[in-house]
Amino acid sequence: MIRAKKEDIPKLVALLTASFEDNKSANFAVKNKKSLPGLFKYSIAKGFLFGDVWMNDDRTVCAILLDPKKKKPGIQSVLLDLQLIFKVVGLSRIKKVLKKEDITEQTLPQNVDYIHLWFLGVIPKLQGNGIGTSFLQELIEHYKASKEAMCLETSTLVNIPFYEKQGFSRYATKYFGFEFFFYIKQF
Repeated sequence: MIRAKKEDIPKLVALLTASFEDNKSANFAVKNKKSLPGLFKYSIAKGFLFGDVWMNDDRTVCAILLDPKKKKPGIQSVLLDLQLIFKVVGLSRIKKVLKKEDITEQTLPQNVDYIHLWFLGVIPKLQGNGIGTSFLQELIEHYKASKEAMCLETSTLVNIPFYEKQGFSRYATKYFGFEFFFYIKQF
């Protein structure tokens, strides 16, 4: 597992865009599928600012994790948010997307020191071969030393058994025109 660098951004964007092409939650946030790469450029930038961006050694799996304790609004963050609104979400969708983000923030644990697994992507042709599992296990081991838990959300039903096999438990479900499942793994 390696910490991603700025020069990895094009590879990260391509990997996440391919992994989340049909993801209900990711597509809910964008005005159209052509905007997905913009969503991931934004998400990677937020990961560099407020958490970590990791890849496996082969650069076939990546993850963006956010640390809620590091989320401090600043000019760079505000500029990223404005770019997201105008280039990716669109003004007509902003109210809907902000409502979803607000509900998500309220649903994430309030009294637990956790790391938020925001995105985990595997190159689609390699999914189901165990590389996502071993990568997630590495992430869990890494954060065990400094956090109480790892949290995530998923709207992809086939991912639920994957996360549950790794010891994640569902603690909430929200509905945004699709079910959005909230999971936590206590360390």
